[in-house]
Amino acid sequence: MANVPKSELLDAKVVASCSVVHQTWNEITRTWTFPTIHMLGQIEPTRFNELKRHIKGISATSLAERLTQLEKFGVVQRKVYAEEKPRIEYSLTVKGHEVYKILCELAGWSKRWEGKEPNSREFLVQK
Repeated sequence: MANVPKSELLDAKVVASCSVVHQTWNEITRTWTFPTIHMLGQIEPTRFNELKRHIKGISATSLAERLTQLEKFGVVQRKVYAEEKPRIEYSLTVKGHEVYKILCELAGWSKRWEGKEPNSREFLVQK
């Protein structure tokens, strides 16, 4: 830290924004969150059982928990239709669509670097 100019040190606003990013990252990296958001981005609006069929290996309990938490987080919206046999559909909110785009970018980045050796020339910054 002694070699870093004071102008480049993190100020309180940056530290606070990092805290928000950390909280968000913790929420979206919970088990089954990525597959749930991804499938909703692909087949929305959708009903619970259809979503469960598309996410291999997820239990009904885990999916219900993820949908509830993502709804509280403002990423998923739940629409209940008042019919004789109630119908519920799930879809992404505007916030959810933004997260979906970020996850697609992250997936592309992961594929690009998958299997690459950390010491290869591709890792070097060109000046």
